[in-house]
Amino acid sequence: MIHGVWSRDTVGWVIAAALLPTLAVLLLQEGLDAALRVGVALAVVAAWQLVFHVAAGMPMSPTALVSAVAVGVLASGDLALWQWILAVSFGTVLGELVFGGWGRNFVSGAVVMLAFVFISFPDVGHAPAGPALALACLPAAAMLLATGILSWRLLTSAVTALCATALLLGIDVAALPSLGGVAFGLVFLLGDPVAAPSTPAGRILCGALGGALTAILGQSLGGIGAPQAIVFAALLASVFAPLIDHAVIAHWAWRRRARHG
Repeated sequence: MIHGVWSRDTVGWVIAAALLPTLAVLLLQEGLDAALRVGVALAVVAAWQLVFHVAAGMPMSPTALVSAVAVGVLASGDLALWQWILAVSFGTVLGELVFGGWGRNFVSGAVVMLAFVFISFPDVGHAPAGPALALACLPAAAMLLATGILSWRLLTSAVTALCATALLLGIDVAALPSLGGVAFGLVFLLGDPVAAPSTPAGRILCGALGGALTAILGQSLGGIGAPQAIVFAALLASVFAPLIDHAVIAHWAWRRRARHG
């Protein structure tokens, strides 16, 4: 990430700004339904942030918008209000706030809340996002890549592994650019700068793992565009990110000792 004026809050605001095209397309396409999903999620995340801010002095974070838009894009099912509140609360508290807030967590709160939705309420169907949302993710990706918040190594390896694995599984890769949920997940969930590895080689390996898992899980979850596929792929890649970094650093140390005797 580019150094200088950057802080946790600055990074959070840039990510929130990058989300605006996606949010605009989502609201235009789905109207009131999407507005309600995003509004409920944003209100619940903000409420929990306020509770922890008062109780523990944690700063409020603009990345609440990431969780809210992620719910709007990937969890389009007809859930009851209490189910939305429970899922968003679970992801916000156990995914971020218990670790000290965004920037100190190791798994994205948005990923945790979406995984909770898919595991706890499996009977609710969720329609995959379309090509308009995929296009809306392009300026977001360009903005985050230009600022160094999104790792080009991670994104490139994720897309490459996704396409290669899809070809091996006999999946038509021509449809991949039109899958809005996959594009959103690669940029904002798998590419989360906090949950991703910190070493260059680790980012390549983690991106490849996430991309490959998206194709593999998609084949068994109703298609590569199924929102569950990218969410669980991002969750598993984030869980393994610290181990990947540890292995990369251990390899560097071994090579250094071997080179210098």
